[in-house]
Amino acid sequence: MRTTYSLLTSALLAFSLAFSGCNKKAIDPTPAVTETAKPVAPVELRRGAMQPQGGVPSTGTVTLVRDAANVEYVRFEADFRTDFHTGSLGVYLAKSDGLVRVQRAADATNVVRVGTITKDGAQTLAITGSAAGFSHVIIHCDPAMYNFGAALVK
Repeated sequence: MRTTYSLLTSALLAFSLAFSGCNKKAIDPTPAVTETAKPVAPVELRRGAMQPQGGVPSTGTVTLVRDAANVEYVRFEADFRTDFHTGSLGVYLAKSDGLVRVQRAADATNVVRVGTITKDGAQTLAITGSAAGFSHVIIHCDPAMYNFGAALVK
């Protein structure tokens, strides 16, 4: 009987120790620190003033910027104005302020189409690749194949 009592007492003691460990709060001596990424403003690479071409009164500031993910953009600032005769204009990176069609005919790598704009004012277009090697941003009437403005970006 004494052996049964000892075994029962030992089992009860082991059982209570096992469960008492489950009720203890785990205390982590070093609290977890969560850092949140702070937004990084785009870095300005180059900037220029839009100059009228083809008798179209294009004006305003154009900036080439790069974001934290290394994506480059053509950014038209709030002061950008032009005339949208056909409703939209092509935006090109170019190696000069010459007509897009003439530059392209000389060497297809002289111009790269960035995108389309349909309004005045602030707007941003992503560049596929890099603006390296290009000196101008051109706004171009694609149907008429005529430049409406060019900005030397430096």
